[in-house]
Amino acid sequence: MNSARPPASPAVVLRVVLGFSLAPAAGIAQTTLSGTAAAALVVHQVDIGHGVEESRGLLLRAEAAVALSRLEVLIRAAGGSLSTSAAGAENRDVGEVSLEASVMPAPWLALRASGTSRTYATAIARQHWTLVEMGAEVRLDFTTSPVRGILRGGLLPVVSVNGLPRPDVALTAAAGIEYRSGSVTGGLLYGLERYDFPPSGATRRLEQLNTVTFRITMQRGGGRVGRL
Repeated sequence: MNSARPPASPAVVLRVVLGFSLAPAAGIAQTTLSGTAAAALVVHQVDIGHGVEESRGLLLRAEAAVALSRLEVLIRAAGGSLSTSAAGAENRDVGEVSLEASVMPAPWLALRASGTSRTYATAIARQHWTLVEMGAEVRLDFTTSPVRGILRGGLLPVVSVNGLPRPDVALTAAAGIEYRSGSVTGGLLYGLERYDFPPSGATRRLEQLNTVTFRITMQRGGGRVGRL
């Protein structure tokens, strides 16, 4: 008889990814510290069967990261506001905190795991999201240029939203480009989050978050930080 198993917590998922870093690495490990400031244009869309309700806004984000050999760990905080003109809808404040770890089994590939706590708040209500993502990132270096391309995809095996069931589909994808000059790296990234919730009667909730992010990273150390 099959029995349902509870979803892994964000801490457990991150420990699994961190475990890959315990394998011995060749050469002497170099430590790289970095700080990032970013601004993201956000379009949030929700469809519960009566048309798409859309809200837009600007989110500001800050990150701090440390990279050691093949392992990188970062913490991220973001906040901003989303406004809407949809009838009956309210403007919302958004805030989130994330912890992420990535391991590079090859120079062009990073395996990623992250845990995120996100809150949408209006004047009368708050909705809290807990997300765990597992995915991969392909880094396309151009040997004769300081430009690099980024392709990213991931699944969210853990999505907990107060007041809503667990979605049937939860995924992320992103594509972008970055340019490095000395210790400064600038980047532009388009990102997508998609959540398809199970039907409730004759309706089904579909939710999507689109972002266009511009970021500047300052780093100190010998390696090249792999994040965009």
